[in-house]
Formats: sequence, C-alpha cells, structure tokens
Amino acid sequence: MPEKKSLWKSRTFWTNMIVLAAGIVGYVGGHEVIQEYPQVVAIAGAIVGALNIVLRFVTTKPVK
Repeated sequence: MPEKKSLWKSRTFWTNMIVLAAGIVGYVGGHEVIQEYPQVVAIAGAIVGALNIVLRFVTTKPVK
C-alpha cells in the first residue's frame, strides 16, 4: 500500500482551492466581467482542466 500524504500537502487540492476562491471573488465582484469576457472564462476553465490532468499524472501518493 502506498504511503499517504496529508490533504494540506496536495498540489491538486490547493490548485482547486485557488480556482474556487477566484470563482467566488469573480462572482461577488460582479457578473459584468463574466458577461463581457465569456471567452476568457472559457479559456480559464480549460486551463484548470488541463492543469488538473497534469497534476493527476505527477501525483504519486494518495491523500489521507
């Protein structure tokens, strides 16, 4: 059984927490930005998806 690491040391967890925080700030900050720049929002989503795939390949230990 592989050694497990703390959730707090997970790059995938922290990447997704940053994305969540950015989404909340964007929502609270106003919908105008999202409405004015839908392509930027779509590209940001694609980048996050790609980053999560990369993190999945470099992850070697499960979290606790």
